[in-house]
Amino acid sequence: MKAPGGTTVDELWASLCAGRSTAAPYHDERWGPAPRLLACSVEGFEPAAYVTAAEARRMDRSHLLAIGAAQDAMDGVVGAPRPPPERCAVVCGVGYGVAALVEQQVTTLFDRGLRGISPLAIPMAMPSSVDAHLSLRFGLAGPCSTVSTACASGADAIGQGVELLRRGAADLVLAGGVDALLTYTIVSLFLRMEVMSANVARPERASRPFDVDRDGFVMGEGAGFVVLQRAEDAEADGRDTLGLVTGYGACAEAYHLVAPDPDGAGACRAMALALDDAGTAPAAISHVNAHGTSTRLNDLTEARAVTTVFGGNAPPVTSVKGTTGHLIGGSGAVECIVGLRSLQERLVPPVAGLQTLDPEITLDVVQGAPRAIGPGPCLSSSFGFGGHDAVLVVSAR
Repeated sequence: MKAPGGTTVDELWASLCAGRSTAAPYHDERWGPAPRLLACSVEGFEPAAYVTAAEARRMDRSHLLAIGAAQDAMDGVVGAPRPPPERCAVVCGVGYGVAALVEQQVTTLFDRGLRGISPLAIPMAMPSSVDAHLSLRFGLAGPCSTVSTACASGADAIGQGVELLRRGAADLVLAGGVDALLTYTIVSLFLRMEVMSANVARPERASRPFDVDRDGFVMGEGAGFVVLQRAEDAEADGRDTLGLVTGYGACAEAYHLVAPDPDGAGACRAMALALDDAGTAPAAISHVNAHGTSTRLNDLTEARAVTTVFGGNAPPVTSVKGTTGHLIGGSGAVECIVGLRSLQERLVPPVAGLQTLDPEITLDVVQGAPRAIGPGPCLSSSFGFGGHDAVLVVSAR
């Protein structure tokens, strides 16, 4: 994992439990003299620990973050040798793809002309170049695919990795998500939408999911990857199993290109599908790791959906985005990993930045300090522009 607040799971977990925001001023002089917004970036990440300088020059930051997070995940695969290469798959979720590299090549084209851009710009900048890099690096010759379902991409990648195992198309899957969108072009497009927090004066409260005064999300960057195997295969191979992905549900809302269905019907359906797939009743869920973006519409709609699914008796709810900001394609994967860590520790971290819960939100949102929980699975939700909804149910081993 490589995320704002930690380049390891342990580091991020400490930041989450401390309720620490990582938002900081982010500015480009092309927007004018005054600071306009904040961002959450990955601090302390050293690409040189994973790639050579020559390799790094041909890569986008999304490639580097993905390789770092995936290498950490693969290093944890101990025990018997992994399955043959053709039985090992990669599924990578990206929301927008290789943003900085594309911007750099387009700028070079306009400044210096055709001869100035790299002849390898196309293979370097394809969204599928992320999973291609991972396949090449680790020698994974089975199915290799990119999932791009906006902010649901990371969760969908893990869910689709589970499906590959279930149908026998692979015996080991490297699955996760990444985005690194802190670029002038992408941030400008989101600025124009007016969906990001303008609370520049108080960075620690810029991303504040479920707060009555929330005013938009904070852009982040990051990557999270897991290695998936069938439980019986992992046991036979002598591997330590950290947890189980027992349920996956995904659907389209078919409502609006940007706005969520105000009744939360699509979110309800995705949650119900995941619970049914896991064979788990809502009452058995120990907590919900919500999408919780800190936008007016998303948080309220998600709260309505959780209330509907759990019949007004929802378990504790949290969102990591108060600490990390919104990682777009990386968010669902990172949040799935955090949900599993919560199950291992029997603690749910608080929502950073949350001071006054929106009175329209009647959930038990964790704030102030970590909350102890009993046994039971975690439901982790991801919802994206275009009406893409993806939900995972994970259990401790």
